[in-house]
Amino acid sequence: MKKFISAIAFAAVMVLVFSGCSSKNSSKESRAEATSQPFTEREVETAEGTYIFDKANILDSETIKACNDYAGWLYKKKLINAAVITVNDLEGKYPYDYAAEEYNKLYEGKGSGLVVLINNDTNYDSVFRSGSCLYGISDKAEYNAVYWETKEVLKGDYRSGIMRLLQLGELCPMHVIDNAQVFDMDQLNKIEKTLSSCKEDVTLIASHNGSETPNDQILQQYYDRKYKNDKGIMFMLDTISGKILVHSSEKISSDIEKALKDANTLSAKGDNYGAVNKILEALKKADD
Repeated sequence: MKKFISAIAFAAVMVLVFSGCSSKNSSKESRAEATSQPFTEREVETAEGTYIFDKANILDSETIKACNDYAGWLYKKKLINAAVITVNDLEGKYPYDYAAEEYNKLYEGKGSGLVVLINNDTNYDSVFRSGSCLYGISDKAEYNAVYWETKEVLKGDYRSGIMRLLQLGELCPMHVIDNAQVFDMDQLNKIEKTLSSCKEDVTLIASHNGSETPNDQILQQYYDRKYKNDKGIMFMLDTISGKILVHSSEKISSDIEKALKDANTLSAKGDNYGAVNKILEALKKADD
Protein backbone atom coordinates (compact mmCIF):
# COMPACT_ATOMS: atom_id res chain seq x y z
CA MET A 1 0.00 0.00 0.00
CA LYS A 2 2.86 2.42 0.78
CA LYS A 3 4.27 2.06 -2.72
CA PHE A 4 0.83 2.63 -4.20
CA ILE A 5 0.24 5.80 -2.20
CA SER A 6 3.68 7.17 -2.97
CA ALA A 7 3.13 6.57 -6.69
CA ILE A 8 -0.10 8.57 -6.61
CA ALA A 9 1.68 11.39 -4.80
CA PHE A 10 4.51 11.27 -7.32
CA ALA A 11 2.07 11.46 -10.23
CA ALA A 12 0.49 14.53 -8.67
CA VAL A 13 3.89 16.15 -8.29
CA MET A 14 4.67 15.36 -11.93
CA VAL A 15 1.60 17.27 -13.08
CA LEU A 16 2.68 20.27 -11.00
CA VAL A 17 6.24 20.10 -12.29
CA PHE A 18 5.16 19.98 -15.91
CA SER A 19 2.44 22.62 -15.64
CA GLY A 20 3.50 25.07 -12.95
CA CYS A 21 5.83 27.53 -14.72
CA SER A 22 4.79 27.65 -18.36
CA SER A 23 2.13 28.93 -20.69
CA LYS A 24 -1.14 27.07 -21.20
CA ASN A 25 0.03 25.58 -24.51
CA SER A 26 3.42 24.44 -23.24
CA SER A 27 1.73 22.94 -20.17
CA LYS A 28 -0.43 20.78 -22.41
CA GLU A 29 2.64 19.68 -24.38
CA SER A 30 4.53 18.80 -21.20
CA ARG A 31 1.66 16.77 -19.79
CA ALA A 32 1.31 14.98 -23.11
CA GLU A 33 5.01 14.09 -23.02
CA ALA A 34 4.57 12.60 -19.56
CA THR A 35 2.03 10.16 -20.98
CA SER A 36 4.44 8.73 -23.58
CA GLN A 37 7.95 7.51 -22.85
CA PRO A 38 9.94 5.78 -25.64
CA PHE A 39 11.33 2.38 -24.75
CA THR A 40 13.68 0.32 -26.89
CA GLU A 41 14.71 -3.31 -26.55
CA ARG A 42 18.40 -3.44 -27.47
CA GLU A 43 20.43 -6.58 -28.16
CA VAL A 44 23.64 -6.44 -26.12
CA GLU A 45 26.47 -8.80 -25.26
CA THR A 46 26.78 -10.57 -21.93
CA ALA A 47 28.46 -8.12 -19.54
CA GLU A 48 31.81 -9.01 -18.02
CA GLY A 49 31.31 -7.05 -14.80
CA THR A 50 28.64 -6.73 -12.12
CA TYR A 51 26.40 -3.67 -12.25
CA ILE A 52 23.25 -4.88 -10.45
CA PHE A 53 23.23 -4.95 -6.64
CA ASP A 54 19.95 -6.43 -5.45
CA LYS A 55 20.26 -5.74 -1.73
CA ALA A 56 16.46 -5.91 -1.32
CA ASN A 57 16.34 -9.33 -3.01
CA ILE A 58 13.40 -8.39 -5.23
CA LEU A 59 14.73 -9.14 -8.73
CA ASP A 60 14.51 -12.46 -10.53
CA SER A 61 17.50 -13.92 -12.38
CA GLU A 62 16.17 -12.95 -15.82
CA THR A 63 15.74 -9.31 -14.78
CA ILE A 64 19.19 -9.20 -13.20
CA LYS A 65 20.85 -10.59 -16.33
CA ALA A 66 18.98 -8.32 -18.76
CA CYS A 67 19.67 -5.18 -16.73
CA ASN A 68 23.27 -6.16 -15.97
CA ASP A 69 24.02 -6.78 -19.65
CA TYR A 70 22.52 -3.45 -20.63
CA ALA A 71 24.37 -1.57 -17.88
CA GLY A 72 27.54 -3.27 -19.13
CA TRP A 73 26.80 -1.96 -22.62
CA LEU A 74 26.52 1.58 -21.23
CA TYR A 75 29.80 1.07 -19.37
CA LYS A 76 31.64 -0.08 -22.49
CA LYS A 77 30.09 1.79 -25.40
CA LYS A 78 29.00 5.04 -23.74
CA LEU A 79 31.75 5.03 -21.06
CA ILE A 80 29.07 5.56 -18.40
CA ASN A 81 29.73 4.10 -14.96
CA ALA A 82 26.34 2.50 -14.48
CA ALA A 83 24.79 0.68 -11.52
CA VAL A 84 21.40 -0.46 -10.25
CA ILE A 85 20.85 -0.81 -6.52
CA THR A 86 17.75 -2.11 -4.73
CA VAL A 87 17.50 -1.43 -1.01
CA ASN A 88 15.11 -1.96 1.91
CA ASP A 89 16.98 0.33 4.31
CA LEU A 90 18.41 3.75 3.42
CA GLU A 91 20.15 3.95 6.80
CA GLY A 92 18.44 7.28 7.48
CA LYS A 93 19.75 8.90 4.30
CA TYR A 94 17.87 10.63 1.50
CA PRO A 95 17.53 8.42 -1.61
CA TYR A 96 19.72 10.66 -3.79
CA ASP A 97 22.42 10.88 -1.11
CA TYR A 98 22.37 7.12 -0.67
CA ALA A 99 22.78 6.61 -4.44
CA ALA A 100 25.62 9.17 -4.54
CA GLU A 101 27.46 7.42 -1.70
CA GLU A 102 27.08 4.06 -3.43
CA TYR A 103 28.49 5.57 -6.61
CA ASN A 104 31.51 6.82 -4.69
CA LYS A 105 32.05 3.32 -3.27
CA LEU A 106 31.72 1.61 -6.65
CA TYR A 107 33.53 4.09 -8.89
CA GLU A 108 35.38 6.34 -6.44
CA GLY A 109 33.12 9.19 -7.61
CA LYS A 110 35.00 9.38 -10.92
CA GLY A 111 33.88 9.63 -14.54
CA SER A 112 30.35 9.90 -15.85
CA GLY A 113 27.87 8.06 -13.68
CA LEU A 114 24.29 6.81 -13.81
CA VAL A 115 22.96 5.05 -10.70
CA VAL A 116 19.39 3.76 -10.48
CA LEU A 117 18.15 3.32 -6.92
CA ILE A 118 15.03 1.20 -6.32
CA ASN A 119 14.05 2.32 -2.84
CA ASN A 120 11.76 0.05 -0.81
CA ASP A 121 12.43 2.00 2.38
CA THR A 122 10.67 5.32 1.77
CA ASN A 123 9.30 4.15 -1.63
CA TYR A 124 10.70 6.99 -3.71
CA ASP A 125 13.12 5.73 -6.34
CA SER A 126 16.01 7.95 -7.39
CA VAL A 127 18.54 8.52 -10.19
CA PHE A 128 22.05 9.80 -9.52
CA ARG A 129 23.89 11.45 -12.44
CA SER A 130 27.41 12.80 -12.83
CA GLY A 131 29.79 13.92 -15.58
CA SER A 132 28.36 13.73 -19.10
CA CYS A 133 25.08 12.38 -17.70
CA LEU A 134 24.40 15.76 -16.09
CA TYR A 135 24.37 17.50 -19.47
CA GLY A 136 23.11 14.65 -21.63
CA ILE A 137 20.10 13.82 -19.46
CA SER A 138 17.77 16.70 -18.67
CA ASP A 139 15.81 16.92 -15.43
CA LYS A 140 12.62 16.71 -17.47
CA ALA A 141 13.75 13.48 -19.16
CA GLU A 142 14.63 12.01 -15.78
CA TYR A 143 11.29 12.98 -14.19
CA ASN A 144 9.42 11.54 -17.16
CA ALA A 145 11.33 8.26 -17.00
CA VAL A 146 10.84 7.96 -13.23
CA TYR A 147 7.11 8.57 -13.70
CA TRP A 148 6.84 5.61 -16.06
CA GLU A 149 9.24 3.48 -14.05
CA THR A 150 7.02 3.95 -10.99
CA LYS A 151 3.96 2.78 -12.92
CA GLU A 152 5.79 -0.34 -14.11
CA VAL A 153 7.20 -1.20 -10.70
CA LEU A 154 3.68 -0.93 -9.27
CA LYS A 155 2.71 -3.68 -11.70
CA GLY A 156 5.66 -5.76 -10.56
CA ASP A 157 7.53 -5.23 -13.83
CA TYR A 158 10.94 -4.36 -12.39
CA ARG A 159 12.75 -5.26 -15.59
CA SER A 160 10.94 -2.68 -17.73
CA GLY A 161 11.09 -0.06 -14.99
CA ILE A 162 14.82 -0.39 -14.41
CA MET A 163 15.62 -0.63 -18.11
CA ARG A 164 13.64 2.54 -18.72
CA LEU A 165 15.81 4.45 -16.24
CA LEU A 166 19.04 2.93 -17.50
CA GLN A 167 18.11 3.93 -21.04
CA LEU A 168 18.42 7.54 -20.00
CA GLY A 169 22.10 6.88 -20.68
CA GLU A 170 21.35 6.75 -24.40
CA LEU A 171 20.61 10.46 -24.29
CA CYS A 172 24.30 11.09 -23.58
CA PRO A 173 26.75 11.70 -26.46
CA MET A 174 28.51 8.68 -27.93
CA HIS A 175 31.71 10.41 -29.05
CA VAL A 176 32.39 13.17 -26.51
CA ILE A 177 32.55 12.20 -22.83
CA ASP A 178 32.74 15.40 -20.80
CA ASN A 179 33.61 14.01 -17.37
CA ALA A 180 34.98 17.39 -16.27
CA GLN A 181 32.03 19.47 -17.59
CA VAL A 182 34.38 21.59 -19.68
CA PHE A 183 32.03 22.42 -22.55
CA ASP A 184 28.61 24.06 -22.71
CA MET A 185 25.71 22.36 -24.51
CA ASP A 186 26.26 24.18 -27.79
CA GLN A 187 29.94 23.23 -27.83
CA LEU A 188 29.14 19.62 -26.91
CA ASN A 189 26.62 19.32 -29.71
CA LYS A 190 29.06 20.72 -32.28
CA ILE A 191 31.87 18.40 -31.16
CA GLU A 192 29.55 15.39 -31.14
CA LYS A 193 28.21 16.20 -34.61
CA THR A 194 31.72 16.47 -36.06
CA LEU A 195 33.06 13.33 -34.39
CA SER A 196 30.01 11.27 -35.36
CA SER A 197 30.57 12.20 -39.01
CA CYS A 198 34.19 10.97 -39.07
CA LYS A 199 35.01 7.91 -41.16
CA GLU A 200 36.81 6.39 -38.20
CA ASP A 201 35.28 5.93 -34.76
CA VAL A 202 36.63 8.85 -32.71
CA THR A 203 36.07 9.58 -29.02
CA LEU A 204 37.06 12.64 -26.99
CA ILE A 205 37.23 12.44 -23.20
CA ALA A 206 37.46 15.60 -21.12
CA SER A 207 39.04 14.80 -17.76
CA HIS A 208 40.05 16.55 -14.54
CA ASN A 209 42.69 14.11 -13.37
CA GLY A 210 43.65 14.82 -9.79
CA SER A 211 44.72 11.26 -9.07
CA GLU A 212 48.19 9.72 -9.00
CA THR A 213 47.39 7.64 -12.10
CA PRO A 214 49.18 9.08 -15.17
CA ASN A 215 47.02 10.41 -18.01
CA ASP A 216 48.43 7.96 -20.53
CA GLN A 217 47.43 5.06 -18.29
CA ILE A 218 43.91 6.42 -17.85
CA LEU A 219 43.61 6.93 -21.60
CA GLN A 220 44.77 3.36 -22.23
CA GLN A 221 42.15 2.06 -19.78
CA TYR A 222 39.36 4.00 -21.49
CA TYR A 223 40.57 2.89 -24.92
CA ASP A 224 40.64 -0.78 -23.93
CA ARG A 225 37.20 -0.41 -22.41
CA LYS A 226 35.56 0.95 -25.56
CA TYR A 227 37.71 -0.43 -28.37
CA LYS A 228 38.76 -3.78 -26.91
CA ASN A 229 37.94 -5.66 -30.11
CA ASP A 230 37.48 -2.67 -32.41
CA LYS A 231 39.49 0.08 -34.06
CA GLY A 232 39.24 3.73 -33.12
CA ILE A 233 40.98 6.94 -32.15
CA MET A 234 40.66 8.36 -28.65
CA PHE A 235 41.73 11.77 -27.41
CA MET A 236 41.94 12.77 -23.76
CA LEU A 237 41.90 16.39 -22.65
CA ASP A 238 43.09 16.87 -19.07
CA THR A 239 42.12 20.26 -17.67
CA ILE A 240 44.63 20.07 -14.80
CA SER A 241 47.77 19.49 -16.86
CA GLY A 242 46.41 21.42 -19.84
CA LYS A 243 47.45 18.60 -22.19
CA ILE A 244 45.74 16.49 -24.83
CA LEU A 245 46.83 12.91 -25.48
CA VAL A 246 45.86 10.57 -28.30
CA HIS A 247 45.78 6.80 -28.57
CA SER A 248 44.95 4.50 -31.47
CA SER A 249 45.59 0.93 -32.53
CA GLU A 250 46.81 2.33 -35.85
CA LYS A 251 49.33 5.00 -36.86
CA ILE A 252 48.18 8.59 -36.31
CA SER A 253 48.37 10.79 -39.41
CA SER A 254 50.88 13.64 -39.64
CA ASP A 255 48.00 16.14 -39.87
CA ILE A 256 46.61 14.95 -36.56
CA GLU A 257 50.07 14.95 -34.96
CA LYS A 258 50.57 18.58 -36.05
CA ALA A 259 47.08 19.56 -34.87
CA LEU A 260 47.82 17.94 -31.53
CA LYS A 261 50.82 20.21 -31.00
CA ASP A 262 48.75 23.30 -31.81
CA ALA A 263 45.94 22.02 -29.61
CA ASN A 264 48.26 21.53 -26.65
CA THR A 265 49.48 25.11 -26.98
CA LEU A 266 45.89 26.36 -26.74
CA SER A 267 44.93 23.92 -23.99
CA ALA A 268 47.88 25.05 -21.87
CA LYS A 269 46.42 28.57 -22.07
CA GLY A 270 43.01 27.33 -20.95
CA ASP A 271 41.39 27.51 -24.39
CA ASN A 272 40.00 23.98 -24.31
CA TYR A 273 37.34 24.45 -26.97
CA GLY A 274 39.82 26.11 -29.32
CA ALA A 275 42.20 23.21 -28.72
CA VAL A 276 39.55 20.65 -29.59
CA ASN A 277 38.64 22.57 -32.74
CA LYS A 278 42.23 22.21 -33.97
CA ILE A 279 41.83 18.45 -33.72
CA LEU A 280 38.38 18.53 -35.35
CA GLU A 281 39.80 20.46 -38.30
CA ALA A 282 42.52 17.84 -38.76
CA LEU A 283 39.97 15.02 -38.59
CA LYS A 284 37.83 16.71 -41.24
CA LYS A 285 40.90 17.14 -43.45
CA ALA A 286 41.79 13.46 -43.04
CA ASP A 287 38.29 12.47 -44.22
CA ASP A 288 38.44 14.65 -47.37
